[in-house]
Amino acid sequence: MTRISTLRTSLITGALLIGLTACSTVPKASTAAIVNGVSLSQETFEDFVSEFSKIGQLNMPGGIAAGDDVRSILTAIIKENDYKVFLQSIGKSVSAAERKKVSDGIADEKFKTLTPALQNLIINLNAETAAVQAIDAPSDADIKKMYEENPSLTGVICASHILTKEKSTATKVLSELNKGGDFAKLAAKYSTESAAKKTGGRISGDDPKGVASRCMSLLDYQANFDPLFTAGAIAAKAGAPYGPVQSSFGYHVILVAPFAEVAKDVIAFVKSAPGPLLATGHVTNAPITVDPAYGRWNPATASIVAK
Repeated sequence: MTRISTLRTSLITGALLIGLTACSTVPKASTAAIVNGVSLSQETFEDFVSEFSKIGQLNMPGGIAAGDDVRSILTAIIKENDYKVFLQSIGKSVSAAERKKVSDGIADEKFKTLTPALQNLIINLNAETAAVQAIDAPSDADIKKMYEENPSLTGVICASHILTKEKSTATKVLSELNKGGDFAKLAAKYSTESAAKKTGGRISGDDPKGVASRCMSLLDYQANFDPLFTAGAIAAKAGAPYGPVQSSFGYHVILVAPFAEVAKDVIAFVKSAPGPLLATGHVTNAPITVDPAYGRWNPATASIVAK
């Protein structure tokens, strides 16, 4: 089973109550993050952090908490807010009965000591995560429409790339492609990637059911690829060569395949795990900002990163 079929954020009950450490003291500001136009106050967020400290779940010597883990907590809260909007966008919502089922299933006594606001956050995220997992696949026509608008909205990327050491070489390759050059042949000629002569620069993977695919999940890109390269793959328009994109490996020219070339793979991929894939695509493209005191929101990793 691949990661995409068991998509979770870090803010679920089991993870919340196990060994988190939090963030360094930051200047006071009114807003910790804005997600889809909705603000999370810094006061509310820091109250959550304080609660974890009080119940012994945060190591905060001298009242100062470490940065990375608080960024992960805020990232999880951001994803909870976006899950809600995503579900609304497809006509779904979490019922009171579903929330009660989640609440009734939480046995940890520490949960009961949390404030109602934090209890609600935990319940909502668990219930929304379950709702995301359970959504039905969109129609083939809707998948096509999403892909043609922005491939990453589907949670699937079907990309090829040509990697070069020099920016000038990547620029030359891009020029040749824009004049009608064959991508696979140019990859074989110019790419420094060892497998390029065989693959033509294609990046392939397995779908959540383990079936070989011309595509790869966006979550896999975010988890395993250089963030600068992933950002380029997200930004690329289907069928249009994009670049040069600099990463830690060199300079890339990226081509996201037109839908007509990968329709069967994209549709099969999305239908194998529609909720997690589409939710990943939604949060990647959502308007999200974070107070610089905590870091910055990076769509290429769907997380908050240090400045």
